[in-house]
Amino acid sequence: MIYVELVPKDIPQLVDDCHWIRAQFPNVVGINLPDILRVPNRSTTTATTLSGHGINALPHIRVCDFSKDALIATCQQLHHDGIHQVLLISGDPPPNPLQPVFQHNITDIIRLVCTHCPTLKVYAGYDPYRQSFKTEIEYAKQKLDAGASGLFTQPIFNPHMAHMLIEQCQPCEWFVGISPVLTEKSHAYWVTRNNVVFPPNVELSLEYNINLAKELLSVCNAHHQHNYIMPITTPIATYLPALFKA
Repeated sequence: MIYVELVPKDIPQLVDDCHWIRAQFPNVVGINLPDILRVPNRSTTTATTLSGHGINALPHIRVCDFSKDALIATCQQLHHDGIHQVLLISGDPPPNPLQPVFQHNITDIIRLVCTHCPTLKVYAGYDPYRQSFKTEIEYAKQKLDAGASGLFTQPIFNPHMAHMLIEQCQPCEWFVGISPVLTEKSHAYWVTRNNVVFPPNVELSLEYNINLAKELLSVCNAHHQHNYIMPITTPIATYLPALFKA
C-alpha cells in the first residue's frame, strides 16, 4: 500500500488533488493527513470531509491535545464517519502556551483506543533519529504490544536503514516514509530539527531523490511492506509522475 501525505491547507484544492492522485496513480490507496496546529483545518475534520468525497483518509491525532474521554469520543466519531484507521502520535507542545496539554503515555493511549474502538485500526509513529536504534525499536515493540497494527516512520533517506527497520518488528505493517530534499534549507531542517544523518553521497536534485524513492519503494515491496510519500513543498504534479514512471 502507498499513501500520499498532503497538508490540509485549502480543502477544495485538497479534494481536487486527491481526485487527481486517485485517477492518475491507482497504486495510491489513500491520503495521509498530518495535524499541524498552524493550519486552520484539523486532520480529523478534514478526514471526515474527504470520506464524504469517497476518499480514503488516514488522520494523524496529536494525543496531547485531548483528554482520554475526548480522544475516545473523537475516534468513535471518526469510525462512525467512515474513517477506518488513525495514526496516534504524542505531539509536540503547542506554540500557544495557553492551549491545554494533556500528559499521556502513548502506549497506554494506544491500548485505550484499541479497547474502546476495536474495529478502528491504530497505527503508531517510529522515529529512527530521536534516540538509539535499540531504544527506539524497544519503544516501537511496546506500541505494537499495546495494540498498534503498524508503524509509520519518519522519512528515511537510506535504503539500508529501511531494510534494517523492517526486519526488526515482525509481524508488523511498516509504512516507510519517503520525502524529497531539494534545497539547502530543507536539508538543514532535517539535520538540525530531526537529527537526520544523510548518506555522504546525498544530492539535492530531483533525479537523486526520485532514484532514492524508487529504491525505498523496491525495498518495501520486496518485504511486502508499505510506504507513504510526503512531498512537502515539492509540487505533486512534478514529483509523483516522475516517481511512478516505469
